[in-house]
Amino acid sequence: MYPMDLSPLVKTVRVPLGERETFDLFTSGIGAWWPLATHSVGLDRAVDCAFEPRVGGRLFETLSDGSEKPWGVVTEWRPPRRLTFSWHPGRDAETAQEVEVSFAPEPGGGTLVRLEHRGWDLLGDEAEAMRGNYDGGWDGVLDQFVQVAEGAPV
Repeated sequence: MYPMDLSPLVKTVRVPLGERETFDLFTSGIGAWWPLATHSVGLDRAVDCAFEPRVGGRLFETLSDGSEKPWGVVTEWRPPRRLTFSWHPGRDAETAQEVEVSFAPEPGGGTLVRLEHRGWDLLGDEAEAMRGNYDGGWDGVLDQFVQVAEGAPV
């Protein structure tokens, strides 16, 4: 059992789209909803981010000069139900955590999206502070996702 401060972060949101649409928006549409200006390696120089849609595919951002910055690697690709990837934006891959995102149909329509971010112990002395930052960070990122899923401009 992890100490409380290193336990996996779990976030859930509901969106008014079907399961397949939600999975597609989260993955192939990530560049449309991810808040690059505040949640990226390049910040104001970041212009896009993308998943390569397969196990072993990259998750990365593209900067205005065309260079790419790795965020992680897809370890499970099961549309429209689940996606798992390593997570190390701006850090060495050896410090990567794991993020699992699942998509489940909701009774009456829509989809429940559940994100679990785990593996904080790999960050050593920075683990507790990083987990705290991501606790609020994922809330903001997923809020953007929900807004786009609901048709609102971001």
